[in-house]
Amino acid sequence: MCALAAAVPAGSTGPHERIVSFAGVSVQAPTGWYAVAAPTPGCDPERLIAVSSAPLRPYEQHRGFALPRRRGSVLVFVLEVQVRGDRPVGDLRRPRHFAVDWTHLRRLEPCCEAPTAPSYLRYVRQHGRYIGFVVYPVGRVGAATRAATGRLVDSLTIGPR
Repeated sequence: MCALAAAVPAGSTGPHERIVSFAGVSVQAPTGWYAVAAPTPGCDPERLIAVSSAPLRPYEQHRGFALPRRRGSVLVFVLEVQVRGDRPVGDLRRPRHFAVDWTHLRRLEPCCEAPTAPSYLRYVRQHGRYIGFVVYPVGRVGAATRAATGRLVDSLTIGPR
């Protein structure tokens, strides 16, 4: 089992947000959400951060996380494509606001202990790095959780490595 950082990350931006960061990448987790720096060295893409609207469920024998048990929850991974991997294609410019397409989810190929459930994946290129996030909704996700997920992914900050 891999060691994970504490579920309550250091740093605070106010009463409603907590910052979790790893390797120059950070996000602001909404109040009540669970977030850890959870790197998967040797994987490509490497998971840097895991955030969930429900308690995180690490696999006992692996470095991965199971989907939340609670319907209407989301699990979000922040990822980095390493130099040795296939680079993302398409529009890699950072938008003013990210938009999760909740109606066009797709199953990603199994990789580095990630769930093989319907998800939304988006990458950007910034500071010479390919950073992305994958959102795994569990069942039908309500408007409040969708909005919190949008704020979470919009808070993505990418610094140089």
